[in-house]
Amino acid sequence: MGTLPPVVHSTARAITPREFLDALYATCNPRFPCERGRAHKPIALAISGGVDSMALAYLSTKIRPTDHWFKVADHPVSNPVAFIVNHDLRKGMVEEINQVLKALKDLKIFAAATRIDWGPVLGRGVDPNTMPNIETLARQQRYRKLGAVCKSYRAVSLLTAHHEDDQYETILMRLLSGHGYRGLRGMRPGTDIPECYDMHGVYQSGFIDDQRSKHPMWNLTPNRKQRDRILRTLRDDFYFDLASFAEKAEPMMWRTDLKDAFSADRDYDEWIARSNKPVPPLPTMDVEDGGVMVYRPLLHFAKDRLIATCLENNVPWFEDHTNKDPTLTMRNAVRQMWKNHQLPEALQKPAILRLAERCRKRVAFEEAQADRLLQNASIPHYEPSTGTLVVQLPKFRLPRVSRLSSKSPEGRRKRLDHYRYIAALLLRKLISMVTPEREINQAAQLDHLVSMLFPSLAQDGVAPPPPKPYVICSVHFLPLMGRNNQPFRWLLTRAPYTSNLPRPCTEFWAPNIKRRWGKPPHQWKWAEWSEFKLYDGRYWIRILSRMAANIYVMPFEPEHQKPFKEALDEQGRNDLAAMLKRYAPGKVRYTLPGLYAKVDVTGVMQRDEYWPDREELDKWTVRQEAETKEETGNTENTTSDMAEQDSSASKRAMQATQAKLWEDNLRAKSKDSTPQLLALPTLGIHIPGLEDWLRWEIRYKKLDPDMLLTVKRRKFMPKRRKVRSQIRMSYRHMLLSGLIKPRYTRLGRGREVSKSKSKSSKSKSK
Repeated sequence: MGTLPPVVHSTARAITPREFLDALYATCNPRFPCERGRAHKPIALAISGGVDSMALAYLSTKIRPTDHWFKVADHPVSNPVAFIVNHDLRKGMVEEINQVLKALKDLKIFAAATRIDWGPVLGRGVDPNTMPNIETLARQQRYRKLGAVCKSYRAVSLLTAHHEDDQYETILMRLLSGHGYRGLRGMRPGTDIPECYDMHGVYQSGFIDDQRSKHPMWNLTPNRKQRDRILRTLRDDFYFDLASFAEKAEPMMWRTDLKDAFSADRDYDEWIARSNKPVPPLPTMDVEDGGVMVYRPLLHFAKDRLIATCLENNVPWFEDHTNKDPTLTMRNAVRQMWKNHQLPEALQKPAILRLAERCRKRVAFEEAQADRLLQNASIPHYEPSTGTLVVQLPKFRLPRVSRLSSKSPEGRRKRLDHYRYIAALLLRKLISMVTPEREINQAAQLDHLVSMLFPSLAQDGVAPPPPKPYVICSVHFLPLMGRNNQPFRWLLTRAPYTSNLPRPCTEFWAPNIKRRWGKPPHQWKWAEWSEFKLYDGRYWIRILSRMAANIYVMPFEPEHQKPFKEALDEQGRNDLAAMLKRYAPGKVRYTLPGLYAKVDVTGVMQRDEYWPDREELDKWTVRQEAETKEETGNTENTTSDMAEQDSSASKRAMQATQAKLWEDNLRAKSKDSTPQLLALPTLGIHIPGLEDWLRWEIRYKKLDPDMLLTVKRRKFMPKRRKVRSQIRMSYRHMLLSGLIKPRYTRLGRGREVSKSKSKSSKSKSK
């Protein structure tokens, strides 16, 4: 590793701070438009020591001097913080990182280095350089380290130094791998941090905890001036003329054509639970948001300009010699190919970058069409507590075209394929709200589902498949049949677990024995809240426990239903039956998460019993020592040695050690036993008295904001019948209070005649 020779293109010029700020502004879009904070927050930099990352570090130091209130995403920028990851793959890495740290210190940038420990990843004694996929493993561990340090430093924006040449090489590699036009877009300017899917507060989570903190990162509270402006706007909106309101509302009072208008507006209960019994409401579940975003502001700058920036401002950099080895990685081979050989014009950098731009425009156009189609869909029911979604899909009709074009089979086929693809994009959005999988099938793989859910888009000469249950991406599509034996709506749930795959399981360890030893169970102290853990790719769960047993989060199984009901009181059994019938019918209930313990906790909760007598504990210790001696052949009398210790502190430590061994032995024996179901956290039902021993908090994964807006708009939009009832009540109130005079008199059903007209007709008849 040495300084790169100053070889730079003659026409390359250095990047100015204003150009860098413009690129940042175009890359870092606001994540929370309602954010009103004015406090400066740090931004994180991923630094490797190369010319691209050192140029990024230098340009980042010029943000605040150029524009003091410049925002990256939602916050004004304070001083940047640089993070260096030591991959520990070759010798001399520590010395090289120390040189990079010194160079960053000269730029007045706070920097920190972190090292990847390959032992837990590959196993002890395994050389990572012998792995065939070492580049993929290094990328995964690098992003996980960067995500962890960003969380510890409370930095939610991470800048990387990917530039135009990296984009060109990425597209070439994807072109060689056979990617479609969606993959040929290249690297996106801004995205959620990858490879950190199970790290809470790093990947698409942490916003709720941030808002609960004393000093939140995102400040959504308006200041005094903003509150005054909002109040003035609301005051102007609420002021209206009662007379004009009555004049417009009165002709609508006596309409009787509501039956046809509401004939298709049925409640979800008619499909799922045909019962008039009152059902307890589900506990409120928060939906996660936030996390660390990765931004690439240098994607539109060539590497020559980055070199010129470092040369002009005397910024040192260091070159990694492994980047020149074409046999090490595919990227090195592609770089060697396009830099040392003359490629055809269609594969040169300008042509490839134009191809990527056209692919981006095409994808943006298709996504916009899918969003417009989503506005026409109705989502009357979405419940993250049970992972169920009911959707009424829009009717898809091909647009009218000219007569000559409509007769062309080729033109019709192209239009049909295009709208089928748009429908598949809509289905991917719906699937993302329910599926536990991170990777959703591509739109081309949803061809059969599109034909079944959108019969009007069936291919010519091919009959659409009949509506029936269908599973894809671990999502179960169930038709809710309406008139003429056609699906009126579709129910989307998490697919039931198959017998050939292991069940998802998340384990929370019991509190330390120091909090419990020597005390009766009712005196055990609460431990701290555990870290959030991801369960089944959908729920973030944490617990607060003072039990002596490990807590497991596993699916609600049929064999656990009867013992769980017997452990509940009468009211709990009735609530469980009603809620399962209403919110989780059929096999949906067996996808709900449950809290389990593999040790019987009823003695602790009901009889306040757990620890054995000290005499029994001593006898158990003697037996364990005898068994150990027989296995190892040791004849030393360790019991007598322990008995010689007279101090109370040593005796207490010895007894605590014995108790821990006894407890570990108890857990080992119950490892293969049937677990005991303690609670269904998403339904809010648990065995009596559990709230004194175990608490939990559960949240749903982050969802697409457009999908959430669709659900809220459909959920909170008042129905027409309710709106007209409110107008009717307001009109009658104004009549009784004398604010208005009636202009219409109701003579019969469906007929409205003005009073003035009725008086004139009476005078003529006389």
